[in-house]
Amino acid sequence: MAILCAVDGTQPHESVVSTADDLARAYDDELIVLHVMTKDRFESRGQDRTEYYVDDAAREAREMAREAAADVLDSTDRVVARGRVGDPTAEILEVADRVSARYLVLGGRKRSPVGKALFGSTTQSILLEATTPVVTVMDEE
Repeated sequence: MAILCAVDGTQPHESVVSTADDLARAYDDELIVLHVMTKDRFESRGQDRTEYYVDDAAREAREMAREAAADVLDSTDRVVARGRVGDPTAEILEVADRVSARYLVLGGRKRSPVGKALFGSTTQSILLEATTPVVTVMDEE
């Protein structure tokens, strides 16, 4: 089994990665850190380059996941970094199912009810749709 930790580039990831690492150590599971680049981000990055493919974006996302783990953990020997491109909710849930994740660890932040209604929430969608137990680490701010 594995502990899947999803990180993005918009909120602090220290407590999310640390919590996932604690779980991976407690269960002696593999720690997978995943970053999903959205389609919008992929398309905007592609406008800046003459040749930019989904594989390039997935490598970039994987590197962001690797950096998130390296920023927090003393050693990343046990960490598997993964990168995907697409809808974050769908991609995170698909990876969680594919790796038979014991837990899915992700960050959250407090938002107003209007903010949730207008913009949606990846964390909220995952909580509602996941078949894997989800650990949500709330942002301090």
